[in-house]
Amino acid sequence: MHHLFYSACPVVRRTTETFVERLLVGGERQTFHFEREIVWLQESEAMVRFVHGGKEIKHGSTHTDFYGYLSAAEHLVDEAARTAQAFSVTTESSLAIEVVARVHQRPVTEPEEARKYNATKPANYKSRWGEVPDDWRKDVLVDGEALSRSFARVELAEELVWTSKQTAQANQGLLAVFQARWAVRTAASEPVDVL
Repeated sequence: MHHLFYSACPVVRRTTETFVERLLVGGERQTFHFEREIVWLQESEAMVRFVHGGKEIKHGSTHTDFYGYLSAAEHLVDEAARTAQAFSVTTESSLAIEVVARVHQRPVTEPEEARKYNATKPANYKSRWGEVPDDWRKDVLVDGEALSRSFARVELAEELVWTSKQTAQANQGLLAVFQARWAVRTAASEPVDVL
């Protein structure tokens, strides 16, 4: 059974993956391979960091793309700016408040009930997906040893998108460059309603 969820993030590719399952059959451990289609969603998340002397001393809020692709950084920048103002952190302060955004591709499934929903939903609604079950494992080689691991997301980038060390105009440029670099154009590039 797949845990279902809704997402406004774009599908960037579909792949067929081979998974491995190890079961006890008649008291003997046996390995079975099976293939499943995987849908890859491109998502971002953003985190506030407090940096002093070039070292992170604490991290604050983390936001996801709940309101749409690349929305995490945009919403967190406002929070970081308010925090800097509340604590009188300026471009000259020894403490820096930063917003760092990460972009990744997340593997998900499209079970039959999600496929039916996605085919009939209005274009501006979030799509429905299933989590990849934990017992769908991939065999990988690590230092010459075969290990079975859960299927993980693919990290693409981590970028600074706002810092208290920059002016408001420079920060707008950082965020705009990030959003332009990681924009994904889809057939239905419309705003998505939150369900």
